[in-house]
Amino acid sequence: MAQKFAPSLMGMDFMNVQEQIEGLNPYAYYYHIDIIDWHYAKNMCVSPQFIGQLRQITDLPLDVHIMVKDMGLDMIEAVIDAGADIVSLPEEELGQNVFKYISYIRERGRKVGIVLGPTATLEDTKYYLDQVDLLTFMGVTPGFAKQKLIEPVLDKIREAHRIREEKGYTFETQIDGGCNRSTMKRVSETGVDIIIMGSTCLFSHDKDTAVAWKKMLADYEEWVNE
Repeated sequence: MAQKFAPSLMGMDFMNVQEQIEGLNPYAYYYHIDIIDWHYAKNMCVSPQFIGQLRQITDLPLDVHIMVKDMGLDMIEAVIDAGADIVSLPEEELGQNVFKYISYIRERGRKVGIVLGPTATLEDTKYYLDQVDLLTFMGVTPGFAKQKLIEPVLDKIREAHRIREEKGYTFETQIDGGCNRSTMKRVSETGVDIIIMGSTCLFSHDKDTAVAWKKMLADYEEWVNE
């Protein structure tokens, strides 16, 4: 099955949000939005208010990845109220609240995403993986673009597909980070369902995001067939 692509809005030009989103709307599978605090990673990104503004200019699904230390239900509630369709939570921040968070997201009619950092294992998710809609694998340490792919993550993606087939689960898989010319063929060969494209593979191509998208697809086809 051919991969689908989701733009990571961390890489966009925030001075031209509406123009860039309108250029991507006909093509993207959905939008990936990072909410990062300074404690989780030495970087900061958008707030729930940005999600509400984005919701006004696109009908595409919004996958919101919450990277916040000491995350609570209030943050989950805020991103849902703002318009998130998928709420993706970092596995390492769930602790004993995992079932509470999943139940709340489902009660609000949204999809549940779980994000596995480079050192997290599928074993950590085994008691709730059947309730997950989207399983994201961080190909790099969260927080910054243009990092080198952590190769063992590819084996985890293959393992997730084996478990999905064996158990009859329905989650989609996606990879976030480390995808570029030197790695894209190996990433694609895992069969991962969705590849998140950011500054390196998408936004750096052209200010016109419709043009950038077409260049990204051409690059992808070339890279996976090298």
